[in-house]
Amino acid sequence: MFFAVSPLLRVSVSALRDGVTGNTSGFELEDEGSIPSPAAKLLERKGTSIESMKNKEDVAIELMFIRFAGAEIDERSHVSAGLFCAASHLRWSEGLPDYEFEALTELKDWFDVHLPSPFDRLPHDRRYEQAICWFKPTAREHLKRAWELVAILERNDVLIWTIRSRQTGYVHYEDEVQIFARPYNDVRLIL
Repeated sequence: MFFAVSPLLRVSVSALRDGVTGNTSGFELEDEGSIPSPAAKLLERKGTSIESMKNKEDVAIELMFIRFAGAEIDERSHVSAGLFCAASHLRWSEGLPDYEFEALTELKDWFDVHLPSPFDRLPHDRRYEQAICWFKPTAREHLKRAWELVAILERNDVLIWTIRSRQTGYVHYEDEVQIFARPYNDVRLIL
């Protein structure tokens, strides 16, 4: 079975998601787990930026936007809910140990201060309902703390997938660390 994504691209449904892990081909998903990707490790080096990487021929990495997604489907965007939705659900679930609750609360508080909400900066408009957030690959501190969230979630049996893509969609908001975009149809297929 094939879906026409664009006149130049036809994508096989079986090539998009495997039945075991939900991973997709062609968009370089990482396996479930809390080990940062080689790209995230590369960007941890001091002084690395998109501009400095573009000028170096020896860097064998393509710059990709990063999204962490869980298994639940978000009612508004109709794609896999993101990292912060999964963390919020876990934070208020029964049986969560106090130390995990405190760690989630500390990370939530850090992100509340250091990650602007696109909804706070945009006028209320229905066209934003299907938009989702992606981290920029240069958001080193934010990605480091996002991986801490992933580790807590996975210790509590909440699987998170890491999706990296060169494309995000129709951008509605952008700042130094994130892009808020309504996914293109071909990107939506992997979410």
